[in-house]
Amino acid sequence: MSGDSGKTVVIAVDGPAAAGKTTTCLALADTFGLRYLESGRTYRIVAYEAIRRGVPVDDRSAVVGLCDRLIDESRTGDLFTSSRYRPRELRSNPVDLAVSAVAGIGELRGRVTELIHQWARVQARCVVEGRDIGTVVFPTAPAKFYLTAKPETRAERRVRQEGHGSYEEVLKDVIRRDQADMSRPVAPLVPAEDAVEIDTTELSVAQVVGRMVSVCRDRGVANP
Repeated sequence: MSGDSGKTVVIAVDGPAAAGKTTTCLALADTFGLRYLESGRTYRIVAYEAIRRGVPVDDRSAVVGLCDRLIDESRTGDLFTSSRYRPRELRSNPVDLAVSAVAGIGELRGRVTELIHQWARVQARCVVEGRDIGTVVFPTAPAKFYLTAKPETRAERRVRQEGHGSYEEVLKDVIRRDQADMSRPVAPLVPAEDAVEIDTTELSVAQVVGRMVSVCRDRGVANP
């Protein structure tokens, strides 16, 4: 069960960029009939809007204020499923560079965590990916995973998936983002103590998903 509601079943999947979180989460969602959420998308939306509106990402109070305005503008408070933003916009180089600063703001993370809790209560059964889902957002989730892979492998995947930037540039950005996420004082990227850690470097998607499905079933996550 999640830390937010005894009736909410959450699978928490954390890990650095391009470790395979999205692909495996979608497979788990299909296997167990779960709704899927990429929590990091909200931080990218805030970073994108900060750039678009000229809000300095190092101005913490201004960024938090922007987040509040975006929540108000979305009416339902649900930034996660907004169709206003194209994936290419949210994964542009400027956003890649800005998102670490945005995600490191504790007050903003608190707002995003509450939005995730609200979303999960409505869905009841879901799989959520991010960087602090098993450690902070849903610390009592019944199944937690931490996916990782060598930086070189993850850089190669990003080049294939996103189609922009040289391998050298992307590798440098992967290492920079890892350092920023792992060293931030608020909700750093670390495996939860009870998370199942999987290094996906040498594994196929089917192998990773198979192991995750097995763990979920062992921990009581079954089809509705």
